[in-house]
Amino acid sequence: MGDVRHRPVGGARRPPLSASIVLLASLAGCVGSTAAPSLDGRGAKPSFPPTVAEPRTTACDVLDPSVLRRISHGTDPERSGEIQLVPSEDLQAGGLSHASPFDITQRVPLLVYGPGVVRPGVYRRPATLADIAPTTADILRFSRFHAPDGNALTQALLPADRRRLPRLVVTLIWDSAGVDLLRRWPAAWPRLRALARDSAWFTNAALDASPSNTPPSHATIGTGAFPRTNGVPDEYIRVGRRIERPLHLGPRVLKVPTLGDRYDLAMGNRSLVGTVGSLSAHLLMMSRGSFAPGGDRDLAITREPKESATGGDDSAPRWRLSEDMAPYYELPQYANDPSLAGSFHREIERLDVADGAEDGRWREHEISSLLGGWETPARSAWQTSLVEAMIRREGFGADDVPDLLYVNYKMLDSLGHAYSADAIELLDGLRAQDRELGRLVRFLDERVGRNQWAMVLTADHGMARDPAATGAERYDVRSLAASIDAAFGAPGEPVVQRMRPTQVWLDTRALIESGADVGDVASYLSSLTRAQLATAGAEIARPDAPAFLAVIPTSTLDDLPCLGGATQGASSPA
Repeated sequence: MGDVRHRPVGGARRPPLSASIVLLASLAGCVGSTAAPSLDGRGAKPSFPPTVAEPRTTACDVLDPSVLRRISHGTDPERSGEIQLVPSEDLQAGGLSHASPFDITQRVPLLVYGPGVVRPGVYRRPATLADIAPTTADILRFSRFHAPDGNALTQALLPADRRRLPRLVVTLIWDSAGVDLLRRWPAAWPRLRALARDSAWFTNAALDASPSNTPPSHATIGTGAFPRTNGVPDEYIRVGRRIERPLHLGPRVLKVPTLGDRYDLAMGNRSLVGTVGSLSAHLLMMSRGSFAPGGDRDLAITREPKESATGGDDSAPRWRLSEDMAPYYELPQYANDPSLAGSFHREIERLDVADGAEDGRWREHEISSLLGGWETPARSAWQTSLVEAMIRREGFGADDVPDLLYVNYKMLDSLGHAYSADAIELLDGLRAQDRELGRLVRFLDERVGRNQWAMVLTADHGMARDPAATGAERYDVRSLAASIDAAFGAPGEPVVQRMRPTQVWLDTRALIESGADVGDVASYLSSLTRAQLATAGAEIARPDAPAFLAVIPTSTLDDLPCLGGATQGASSPA
């Protein structure tokens, strides 16, 4: 394919970059010996390596097709960063980031449960999070929902004329509980395993969109569309020249409707639709609430602080809706009823005495220092109490109009960010989460009725491993962003608007004013070695190897020849 013709600005420029790339694990053998500058920002601006000689190596030659497909599915050309990054799998950004296109964070459990609804069994065909909404629509016998990228998993359902219509369909997310985590602790989830025996269990399920983060995944679950289509590609998005957290836009951030939007409207808003989660992002799998034309304020319980420190911050002292979400959803008044916290306090007592001493500690941690126990496995019990209260008080599953309930248990994700998938704390977390699954199933059988409800259970992404256990090297995203600014920006005028583990948002006007373009930044990033990128003081196994497997200008992604026709639809085997 031909070269991308970058506009020459500010004098003579280097030869143009190959359109598909910019990168490669064997770059050092294809270019001259010009070294990239130090990441400390000192010294002259970088001198670029010459263009890779023919035959050009492209991202198609370097990356597995599934990885490129996931990047394509997860990239919104209008809202994503100008550059897509693929670090080596053993080079980890920041602390314990789970954002990646690789199987360790992409592969998730997926089961569909419902006596009289599903054909129990193990299904090895590929499935994605985009398949959940159309599968739920099929369970509801609702034909007025079109999933842009997903397909109903009909092979796991009984024929329509033999299928029971459930009174309630629950979509349940074990946040961060990817297949890798379950394999790490196989004895910790006996209730999930027992439920799977009576379910359609998909062993080859994946997000199939990168980065593997909470907002994109929940938007995909709700809409049946990958981020390229639903408009939520990461924890940050481009809005004009600004970079925003997507949930600061409220539910209007979604470019397409959810199943909940379509179904509730078709039912004349007579169906009950609700979410029990903790983040605004969790509402994306449910609906756009009253923002959707003809929609009403669906029930929603979250726990974000007024000024959240990060997109994953749910540390507010009370259950509440964010200012951006409150106009479109209804927070039930009973959410903060003190009696609903009783199970939470009992679980804290269980954690306290697990070591044989009533000493206010869980493992090696002072429970009071963990937000009073919120950042422990005890929190999932509180959420189950909220789910029970919502079903009981609102009447979910109480009549012949099927209802939709969405639940996210975020506890495992919080523990994973704090300790990693390898930590003993995650064993405790999985055991607690599994107990809550058993409790919820018993409650649904008793309240809604045995054989009267169905459930889809999955995870929104996997969890990062501990670099000390895997030998992975780390790099600091902020330091890398600073080095780009030092290389291409003017004093006090940064060119990096936001940097994430898998992408970079650039101020292209500032770049042009500095005499550079996106291709120049991509070339700089592709020339960095592991020694230059890895955290100072670390022992580096392959110091001269390129840090990034590929660095892809977003504008060239659709031109990759190996992606032809692969940007939509069900995944290939992961």
